[in-house]
Amino acid sequence: MAITGPAPSGVNMLPVWEQAAVFGGTLVAISVGALVLTALLSAAERALPGTFKGWKSTWPLLGAVFLAAGITHFSFHGAYEAIYPPQGTWGVWQLPGSAEFHVAWTGVAEIAGGAGLLIGAAADALGFARLRWLKPSSAACLAALTLAVTPANVYMYTHGAMMDGLPGPPVDGPIPVSAHFARFALQAVLLALLAGMARDASSGPVDDELSA
Repeated sequence: MAITGPAPSGVNMLPVWEQAAVFGGTLVAISVGALVLTALLSAAERALPGTFKGWKSTWPLLGAVFLAAGITHFSFHGAYEAIYPPQGTWGVWQLPGSAEFHVAWTGVAEIAGGAGLLIGAAADALGFARLRWLKPSSAACLAALTLAVTPANVYMYTHGAMMDGLPGPPVDGPIPVSAHFARFALQAVLLALLAGMARDASSGPVDDELSA
């Protein structure tokens, strides 16, 4: 749920058309940042193939993060429902379905995608050729999912929405604007890493017996 009164960003006090512009501009900025980072990672991979390969082999560990996050969609569903944008937000948000529905399906998707990323990476390492599609496919799906849930993060920025109901000490006041910007930057990095994995047909040796 959004805070009462102006959010720290002040966006929720702007005219609706300006709120829509901020919403769209934020999505574009994250996407452009991800594209730039993807290009830089590709260049680094070509320049330092040996060093880069070892680092890249750790990227599928992000699957554990998605898996854990997906589980919290059900154990702390109220916190996620609190940051789902209500109908009419920014003057453009009209996605059908309840907050409960969208929190549930994105939770299932995160669990499935995270598990797929981990299993696919393990299959690559063991040389199971028949599962070579699992890691890149899971990464591509998780990239799409990350974009799909980004409006909830933008809603936290523009309207000061808080994830009420999470464990731990209560948060003292709304999230500062600088923290939102840092999270948007991390989302661009996450998208770039997922895009890098999605381009891989396979990262491990082929099991001749299974591929026969």
